[in-house]
Amino acid sequence: MTKTKIQFSSRDIIFGAINGLIFGALLPVVLKNMNVAMSFNKGVIVAVFFTVLAAVGIYVGYLLSGIIPFLFQFAKFGAIGVANFAVDIGILNLLIFITGIAAGTYYTVFKVISFTFAVTNSYLWNKFWAFHKETTKEAGKEFVQFIAVSIIGLILNALVASILVNVVGPLGGIAPKTWASVSAAAASVCVMFWNFVGYKFWVFKK
Repeated sequence: MTKTKIQFSSRDIIFGAINGLIFGALLPVVLKNMNVAMSFNKGVIVAVFFTVLAAVGIYVGYLLSGIIPFLFQFAKFGAIGVANFAVDIGILNLLIFITGIAAGTYYTVFKVISFTFAVTNSYLWNKFWAFHKETTKEAGKEFVQFIAVSIIGLILNALVASILVNVVGPLGGIAPKTWASVSAAAASVCVMFWNFVGYKFWVFKK
């Protein structure tokens, strides 16, 4: 059986950098809502740092794929996941900042809204970059499968985050707004593994 050669180009570095930039640019917004002040200059440094870090991470994933083939794909998925997390938690914190509400039923609604934006971002990046399935053949079926995986992920995401916020509650004296973000992060990590398996072996299966 002929081994498929892993394709790598400058586009992978650029796309990785873009996803890192998304995370780095939204991080100060999240920190501000958590009462962590950050000057404009520091914000720029953070954005540049994560941009470079993501690009390097993609290249390292490519190098390691010589040993474990799926690591390059997982590195791209991971970069997308980090950007999705930033989109998710960034919008969540924006809604919390606007309303001043960080718990209860409204928090669950906010989480669903922010996660929906992240899922849209996820579909575009994963289809055309991470899993490199640019064909539109059976696109309708593929989209339905993607939605199915994402809906389950949405339920898991909102469920885990809501339990941590509304049942467990802030631990160690953490402020409610900070705990809301911590809960969102924990939920996103749980859903990340579910999504990778679902996308790779069902939605974007070749």
